[in-house]
Amino acid sequence: MIIGLTGGSGSGKTTLCRAALDLGYYVINADKVGHGILLKGGAAYNEIAESFGSEILAPDGEIDRKKLGSVVFSDGEKLLLLNRITHPKITAEIKNMIKDRKGVVVIEAAALFESGFNKLCDIVIAVLAPEAERIRRISERDGLSIEDAAKRIKSQKSDEFYIENADIIIENDGDTYSLYKKGLVVFEEATNGKV
Repeated sequence: MIIGLTGGSGSGKTTLCRAALDLGYYVINADKVGHGILLKGGAAYNEIAESFGSEILAPDGEIDRKKLGSVVFSDGEKLLLLNRITHPKITAEIKNMIKDRKGVVVIEAAALFESGFNKLCDIVIAVLAPEAERIRRISERDGLSIEDAAKRIKSQKSDEFYIENADIIIENDGDTYSLYKKGLVVFEEATNGKV
Protein backbone atom coordinates (compact mmCIF):
# COMPACT_ATOMS: atom_id res chain seq x y z
CA MET A 1 0.00 0.00 0.00
CA ILE A 2 1.21 3.50 -0.86
CA ILE A 3 0.06 6.46 1.24
CA GLY A 4 0.60 10.02 0.07
CA LEU A 5 1.21 12.53 2.85
CA THR A 6 0.91 16.18 1.95
CA GLY A 7 0.20 19.65 3.29
CA GLY A 8 1.86 23.02 3.09
CA SER A 9 5.21 23.95 4.60
CA GLY A 10 5.10 24.00 8.38
CA SER A 11 1.85 22.03 8.63
CA GLY A 12 3.25 19.04 10.55
CA LYS A 13 4.25 16.46 7.92
CA THR A 14 7.52 15.66 9.71
CA THR A 15 5.71 14.69 12.91
CA LEU A 16 3.37 12.43 10.95
CA CYS A 17 6.37 10.83 9.24
CA ARG A 18 7.77 9.97 12.70
CA ALA A 19 4.49 8.21 13.47
CA ALA A 20 4.69 6.30 10.17
CA LEU A 21 8.28 5.25 10.86
CA ASP A 22 7.32 4.09 14.35
CA LEU A 23 4.64 1.89 12.74
CA GLY A 24 7.36 0.30 10.58
CA TYR A 25 6.37 2.02 7.33
CA TYR A 26 8.93 2.93 4.69
CA VAL A 27 8.92 6.75 4.41
CA ILE A 28 10.17 8.62 1.37
CA ASN A 29 10.70 12.35 1.79
CA ALA A 30 10.29 13.91 -1.67
CA ASP A 31 12.14 17.06 -0.53
CA LYS A 32 15.21 15.00 0.36
CA VAL A 33 15.06 13.25 -3.00
CA GLY A 34 14.74 16.71 -4.56
CA HIS A 35 17.77 17.99 -2.64
CA GLY A 36 19.78 15.04 -3.95
CA ILE A 37 19.05 15.81 -7.59
CA LEU A 38 20.19 19.44 -7.05
CA LEU A 39 23.69 18.44 -5.92
CA LYS A 40 26.61 18.66 -8.36
CA GLY A 41 26.37 15.54 -10.48
CA GLY A 42 22.68 15.18 -9.59
CA ALA A 43 20.02 14.68 -12.26
CA ALA A 44 18.81 18.32 -12.23
CA TYR A 45 21.99 20.26 -11.39
CA ASN A 46 23.06 21.30 -14.88
CA GLU A 47 19.60 22.24 -16.10
CA ILE A 48 18.86 24.35 -13.01
CA ALA A 49 22.25 26.08 -13.05
CA GLU A 50 21.73 26.94 -16.75
CA SER A 51 18.11 28.06 -16.25
CA PHE A 52 18.61 30.20 -13.14
CA GLY A 53 22.19 31.43 -13.57
CA SER A 54 25.17 31.86 -11.31
CA GLU A 55 23.30 33.99 -8.75
CA ILE A 56 21.78 30.83 -7.25
CA LEU A 57 25.17 29.12 -6.83
CA ALA A 58 27.22 29.01 -3.64
CA PRO A 59 30.96 29.79 -3.78
CA ASP A 60 31.72 26.04 -4.05
CA GLY A 61 29.51 25.78 -7.16
CA GLU A 62 26.70 23.90 -5.43
CA ILE A 63 23.14 25.20 -5.79
CA ASP A 64 22.30 27.40 -2.80
CA ARG A 65 18.75 26.22 -2.04
CA LYS A 66 18.01 29.35 0.03
CA LYS A 67 18.93 31.62 -2.91
CA LEU A 68 16.98 29.43 -5.33
CA GLY A 69 14.00 29.49 -2.96
CA SER A 70 14.00 33.28 -2.73
CA VAL A 71 13.94 33.46 -6.54
CA VAL A 72 11.16 30.94 -7.14
CA PHE A 73 8.90 31.76 -4.20
CA SER A 74 8.63 35.38 -5.35
CA ASP A 75 8.00 34.58 -9.04
CA GLY A 76 5.30 32.11 -10.06
CA GLU A 77 6.75 31.58 -13.55
CA LYS A 78 10.16 30.66 -12.14
CA LEU A 79 8.53 28.28 -9.66
CA LEU A 80 6.75 26.58 -12.57
CA LEU A 81 10.06 26.31 -14.44
CA LEU A 82 11.77 24.75 -11.42
CA ASN A 83 8.91 22.28 -11.03
CA ARG A 84 9.04 21.36 -14.75
CA ILE A 85 12.73 20.54 -14.36
CA THR A 86 12.60 18.72 -11.02
CA HIS A 87 9.26 16.90 -10.78
CA PRO A 88 9.89 14.30 -13.54
CA LYS A 89 13.34 13.55 -12.13
CA ILE A 90 12.08 13.23 -8.55
CA THR A 91 9.18 11.03 -9.75
CA ALA A 92 11.58 8.70 -11.58
CA GLU A 93 13.77 8.41 -8.47
CA ILE A 94 10.78 7.69 -6.18
CA LYS A 95 9.34 5.10 -8.57
CA ASN A 96 12.72 3.39 -8.49
CA MET A 97 12.75 3.50 -4.65
CA ILE A 98 9.31 1.84 -4.33
CA LYS A 99 9.60 -0.60 -7.25
CA ASP A 100 10.15 -3.80 -5.25
CA ARG A 101 9.19 -2.52 -1.80
CA LYS A 102 6.86 -4.66 0.34
CA GLY A 103 4.60 -3.31 3.09
CA VAL A 104 3.35 0.24 3.55
CA VAL A 105 5.15 3.09 1.81
CA VAL A 106 4.52 6.73 2.72
CA ILE A 107 5.48 9.37 0.17
CA GLU A 108 5.75 12.70 1.97
CA ALA A 109 5.57 15.64 -0.44
CA ALA A 110 4.32 19.21 -0.14
CA ALA A 111 3.84 19.15 -3.93
CA LEU A 112 2.18 15.70 -4.03
CA PHE A 113 -0.53 16.78 -6.48
CA GLU A 114 1.60 19.18 -8.55
CA SER A 115 4.19 16.47 -9.12
CA GLY A 116 1.65 13.77 -9.92
CA PHE A 117 2.78 11.56 -6.99
CA ASN A 118 -0.86 11.34 -5.91
CA LYS A 119 -1.41 9.02 -8.90
CA LEU A 120 1.02 6.53 -7.33
CA CYS A 121 -0.93 6.50 -4.04
CA ASP A 122 -3.76 4.30 -2.81
CA ILE A 123 -4.80 6.98 -0.33
CA VAL A 124 -3.82 10.62 0.22
CA ILE A 125 -3.65 12.21 3.68
CA ALA A 126 -3.28 15.99 4.07
CA VAL A 127 -2.33 17.80 7.26
CA LEU A 128 -3.57 21.34 7.85
CA ALA A 129 -2.45 23.89 10.44
CA PRO A 130 -3.28 27.53 11.19
CA GLU A 131 -1.37 29.91 8.88
CA ALA A 132 0.18 31.98 11.69
CA GLU A 133 1.57 28.82 13.27
CA ARG A 134 2.94 27.62 9.93
CA ILE A 135 4.67 30.98 9.35
CA ARG A 136 6.28 30.79 12.80
CA ARG A 137 7.50 27.21 12.23
CA ILE A 138 8.92 27.92 8.76
CA SER A 139 10.65 31.06 10.01
CA GLU A 140 12.28 29.22 12.92
CA ARG A 141 13.09 26.03 11.00
CA ASP A 142 14.51 27.60 7.84
CA GLY A 143 15.88 30.84 9.27
CA LEU A 144 13.55 32.94 7.12
CA SER A 145 11.99 36.29 7.88
CA ILE A 146 8.27 36.30 8.69
CA GLU A 147 7.69 37.98 5.29
CA ASP A 148 9.62 35.28 3.37
CA ALA A 149 7.86 32.51 5.30
CA ALA A 150 4.49 34.09 4.43
CA LYS A 151 5.54 34.33 0.75
CA ARG A 152 6.36 30.64 0.75
CA ILE A 153 2.90 29.80 2.11
CA LYS A 154 1.19 32.07 -0.45
CA SER A 155 2.98 30.19 -3.27
CA GLN A 156 1.49 26.87 -2.10
CA LYS A 157 -1.94 25.26 -2.33
CA SER A 158 -4.75 26.50 -0.08
CA ASP A 159 -6.37 24.46 2.69
CA GLU A 160 -9.50 24.31 0.49
CA PHE A 161 -7.48 22.56 -2.23
CA TYR A 162 -6.37 19.85 0.21
CA ILE A 163 -9.87 19.47 1.64
CA GLU A 164 -11.27 18.93 -1.88
CA ASN A 165 -8.52 16.59 -3.13
CA ALA A 166 -7.21 14.51 -0.20
CA ASP A 167 -8.95 11.37 1.05
CA ILE A 168 -8.26 12.17 4.72
CA ILE A 169 -7.62 15.50 6.48
CA ILE A 170 -5.71 15.73 9.77
CA GLU A 171 -6.09 19.01 11.64
CA ASN A 172 -2.87 20.00 13.41
CA ASP A 173 -4.51 22.20 16.02
CA GLY A 174 -2.69 21.03 19.14
CA ASP A 175 0.81 20.17 20.26
CA THR A 176 3.28 17.89 18.52
CA TYR A 177 2.40 14.86 20.64
CA SER A 178 -1.32 15.24 19.87
CA LEU A 179 -0.53 15.32 16.15
CA TYR A 180 1.72 12.27 16.50
CA LYS A 181 -1.09 10.33 18.22
CA LYS A 182 -3.60 11.40 15.54
CA GLY A 183 -1.14 10.17 12.93
CA LEU A 184 -0.81 6.74 14.54
CA VAL A 185 -4.60 6.32 14.58
CA VAL A 186 -5.17 7.57 11.01
CA PHE A 187 -2.33 5.48 9.52
CA GLU A 188 -3.59 2.34 11.30
CA GLU A 189 -7.16 2.98 10.07
CA ALA A 190 -5.98 3.72 6.52
CA THR A 191 -3.93 0.53 6.28
CA ASN A 192 -6.69 -1.57 7.81
CA GLY A 193 -9.29 -0.30 5.37
CA LYS A 194 -11.36 1.58 7.94
CA VAL A 195 -11.24 4.88 6.09
